[in-house]
Amino acid sequence: MKDSFKTKVTGDVLIKDDLGNILVNKRNSIHPGNMAIAIARGLSNTAHNQIFKMKLGNQGTYIDSSQQIVFRPPNTTDTTADLYNPTYYEVVDDSDSGVGVGNSVTFTNIPNSTSTRVIITCVVAANEAINRATDEADTETSSNGGLDGVDTTPTEGTYFFDELGLFTAGTGSPNLLNENEELMLSHLVFSPIEHTGNRELTIVYTLTITVT
Repeated sequence: MKDSFKTKVTGDVLIKDDLGNILVNKRNSIHPGNMAIAIARGLSNTAHNQIFKMKLGNQGTYIDSSQQIVFRPPNTTDTTADLYNPTYYEVVDDSDSGVGVGNSVTFTNIPNSTSTRVIITCVVAANEAINRATDEADTETSSNGGLDGVDTTPTEGTYFFDELGLFTAGTGSPNLLNENEELMLSHLVFSPIEHTGNRELTIVYTLTITVT
């Protein structure tokens, strides 16, 4: 009989557009401390244990003096870790009323193994993430001519991101882009992606949890 077990969590991220072009396909970094807290919360039936949202940001990389792209290291140590510059989020928890269209968190067992996969799907529609911090789409009505209905500035444009991460829900703040007590579970930095107002992006985030 074993009196202790080893738990391993790995993550893989696939980003593709609506034409099937693969933009990112790489392994990410897990925040071990925050992941342990989330697992413990789940086992003890404590609130805010589940994967709730995905954030995107735009300061995971920078151009150095020799005009080379420099990739910043992932933030995986501080309990209050966050993206370098979060600029957009999508709720992916499909039990929440604010979940984005096409978003979900599911799990599946891997046969003949001690591993389970958690699959997070996040769809950034063609009219989302354009000058917006939330997954609210840019809607056109007969009176606004394609504007956002808030002011006279068109929201069509481009959006760049080069980092993303999975987060639990936080507390005490209505700003889902920067909630109190949220936990960043993972962080991935990659070459910048341009999201324009004419293509949809699908992010499939797979966490593999293995107990041995």
